[in-house]
Amino acid sequence: MASRSTSRRSTGTACIWPRGVEQRYDISAPTRWRWERQGLLPPRDVYIGGRAVGWRPETLETAERGSRADRR
Repeated sequence: MASRSTSRRSTGTACIWPRGVEQRYDISAPTRWRWERQGLLPPRDVYIGGRAVGWRPETLETAERGSRADRR
């Protein structure tokens, strides 16, 4: 049976959980939450049970490259 949410399905096993984002950027959980709400972090793109739970490493790396280019 095919899933209806195939466009939301992640491939591979790499996932950066919210705690990993906090460690990566040396921020607290409330700061991560604010950054997500303000659009300073890309939308989560790893789904489990239909819920967005984390980020693919490539997603964060692409956002980092984009933010560095914006500062130039």
